[in-house]
This record gives sequence, C-alpha cells and structure tokens, in this order.
Amino acid sequence: MEKIFRIIKLQKYRITKIKDFPESVAIGIAWGAAVSFTPLLGFHLIICYLGTWLMRGNLIAATVGTVVGNPWTFPFIFYLDYKIGTTIYFNSIDYYEFKIKFFVVHFEDLFYPTLLGSVPLALIVWFITFNMCKKFLIKRINEKNKIRR
Repeated sequence: MEKIFRIIKLQKYRITKIKDFPESVAIGIAWGAAVSFTPLLGFHLIICYLGTWLMRGNLIAATVGTVVGNPWTFPFIFYLDYKIGTTIYFNSIDYYEFKIKFFVVHFEDLFYPTLLGSVPLALIVWFITFNMCKKFLIKRINEKNKIRR
C-alpha cells in the first residue's frame, strides 16, 4: 500500500513540474486517464495523443495520465466496461473459461460490449479528471504566488 501512495505522490510531483497552462495540462491528463478505460490496448497512446493534440493539450501530461491504466487496474476496468456494455448491448455470455481458446472463439461477444461500455465510462472519467486536475493545478499556482509575495 505504501508503494501505491509513493507512485501517486511521484505522479503528482511530475504533474506540477510541467510548465504549461493548467487547462492544457488538465486536458492531457484527462485524455490519458479516459483512454485507459478503453479496451484498445495497443492504441492507448495514439488515441491519447490525437485527442490531446486536437484539444491543444499537453502531450507530456497525456503520457502521465495513461498511468491510470496498468496491469493492476485493467481487469477491474475491463470488467466494469463489459458490465456497462452488456446493459447497453443486451448481449452477454453466461459462462466463462479462462483459456485462450475461449477468448479467441468468443472474441466478438467479449470485445464489442466492452468497447461500447468503455465510451460512457471514459467520458465520465475525462470530465472528472479534467476538473480535478484543473482545480489542483490552479490551487498550486495560487499557493506559489502567495509564497513569492
């Protein structure tokens, strides 16, 4: 647990050291976190950079934001994506086997609901992350300005 808090503290430190407008940094982090909630594992950075670039965000912050998706969080994220997707898509599998053959045979039955469920979840994560980071960075800037006076 101590290691997790150290990682969070390190990421927080990295975010505060990025020299850019708070909105730009918040956009980058929000895109990184939101894209981490999609099942498109090989394309996370590409989608993240594209969205951040289109909204004039900070690409370094976007890279930091993708830390949300990691081997420890992906199983929970994908399960939540799948459950949301099956409520929208109305197509779920009644049984599961943790074998490669099962995932190959039922790829479409697993992937499409997961992809569909990731969209609303990613949007929610984007807005929450953007607002939290923007408020945090503005507060940090105001604290630095008070110290300088």
